[in-house]
Amino acid sequence: MSHHRQLKKQTGALLTALGDTPDQVAASLERAGIAGVPRSNRGCAVALYLNALMGAEPSVRGITVGHCSLLVDLVQPADRRPAGRLLIQLPKPVRRFVAAFDARQYPAVVRPRPVVGSGATGASGTVVASVPEG
Repeated sequence: MSHHRQLKKQTGALLTALGDTPDQVAASLERAGIAGVPRSNRGCAVALYLNALMGAEPSVRGITVGHCSLLVDLVQPADRRPAGRLLIQLPKPVRRFVAAFDARQYPAVVRPRPVVGSGATGASGTVVASVPEG
């Protein structure tokens, strides 16, 4: 089996293992400690989850998630030159989770946004704090 085909199969298995319903997908991501940014292809909870699990793979540069599919950007391990992309269809439960996540229906896996002016001081001296959106 080619390396690309193997990566595609592995990615599909990771997505399928998240669950059979959007709620199960959300629960799996929450158990894994994943919190993402709605409406962000690279910051989506599913993208962050896959990047965490596949980040050690030398040929994977990054993962972006869309509404129905995801792209795995590949590089040559020896010199990190671009080596193409894999397009992988999201399983239906993950696809439905992404749509609901983008609509902020799973606040447990949404990363809180920093809010300026609420008391804690950041590294640059700016006053910031994390406040979950509701």
